[in-house]
Amino acid sequence: MCAYIGPHGRDTGSVADRKLPSTGVTLLIGEGRLADATERALAEAGGEVRRLDEPDDHDIREALERGDVARLVVASRFDHVSLRLALVAAHVSPGTPSLVTIFDADVAEHLQDAVPGVLVFSMADIVVPSFAGPALDSALLSVIPRAGGVTAVRQGADGPERVAPTWSVPGPLARLSAGLGAIARPFDSSSRILVAGLAGICAVVAAEIVVTMLVEGVPLVDAIYTVAKVTVTVGPSEAADRGSDWFKLFSAVTMLLTLGFAAVLTAGLVNRLLDPRLTGIVGRSAVPRRDHVIVVGLGQVGLRLCLLLRELGIPVVAVESNAAAKNVQRAKDQRLPVVIGSGSSQRTLRQISIGRARAIAAVTSDEMENIAIAVAARGEGKDLHVVLRAGDGEDTSEVGSLHQIGVIRDVYRLAGAALAAVALGADAREAFPHEGRVHLVGADGTIAPFSAR
Repeated sequence: MCAYIGPHGRDTGSVADRKLPSTGVTLLIGEGRLADATERALAEAGGEVRRLDEPDDHDIREALERGDVARLVVASRFDHVSLRLALVAAHVSPGTPSLVTIFDADVAEHLQDAVPGVLVFSMADIVVPSFAGPALDSALLSVIPRAGGVTAVRQGADGPERVAPTWSVPGPLARLSAGLGAIARPFDSSSRILVAGLAGICAVVAAEIVVTMLVEGVPLVDAIYTVAKVTVTVGPSEAADRGSDWFKLFSAVTMLLTLGFAAVLTAGLVNRLLDPRLTGIVGRSAVPRRDHVIVVGLGQVGLRLCLLLRELGIPVVAVESNAAAKNVQRAKDQRLPVVIGSGSSQRTLRQISIGRARAIAAVTSDEMENIAIAVAARGEGKDLHVVLRAGDGEDTSEVGSLHQIGVIRDVYRLAGAALAAVALGADAREAFPHEGRVHLVGADGTIAPFSAR
């Protein structure tokens, strides 16, 4: 039976189907910090681990043909690497239960179709709820999103406990106000040009309609019709033809202004049609201006975090320094507003209204960049919730000292513990840290600390 632990814990198999054997040797394939953290977590839990960093087909065959491997774990940051290694292992030893890390749901589906008995996990889905919790409320440790609703996790009398959501979600009036604010203050230059041209034309037309009604005594409908004819150049204004000299001069000025604003409107429209657009003027792709969460870094964690926050009803905007990053197009397809720029630049942060934001999450793959982002954000908003990604999978005092500038999440340590737990037969969907220990969340929302030997 195949299963994919997809976005925010939703899967395609039952709990019993997902469990791997709890005893025997674990063959861990992969290099990098995620594999390192998974190996440490397996050893802490008392599992017997055999590691292959960058094996070729012969190495994998030799390791599996020894006959003592109970399960296979493939841990890689790159989907194509995970896919290839899983396919090679399935060809060599078809019956060996496998746990594979895959981010893209389409790649996961292809692997499930090709390899029976594989269990696919997304590192991003394991750790993202632990970022969302403190971003929404500084007292929260994590959130638990499920198909039936979402609950929060906070410190209780006997440890972490589930509680009802504690954060505020914008209501209909707030969303309407935010939409009008986005129209009034467009983010990108092409939108500003377009809105300025349209607003100018509307203002000039409205002024001319009012003056025509008051001066010439023309009914409202006739005034609208007359001004519209002149605006679109399909006919003259009878009211102006028979009016006084000053009214003719007024009509001449409004016609020239309309012509100028029409040129501005056309320029903005052409610019938006020809240039790639990552933000919109209205709707979900508009850059929010108040009570939003800023997510810096549009990697696996950043994209999943944006999608989770939006599912929870929270306005969100993503900041990415590399316009060619593959998840930029994915975010555009999801109608997520994306701003290209440096998250540590105070100019960029001011442009996306950090002073009125509820939180910022620095989740780039560069720890030093995340620290710089957190420091820059602190300089712009003293009461801002700050969450940053830091750590290499080990619990170090250097990472702990960063709690002075924000809430720290070590994605490799969290994901490694969850992968190790599932590899040894447990059911874990999310992970979050608390008092130096990793806590795991099961399919039913049960919270338990990761058990070391």
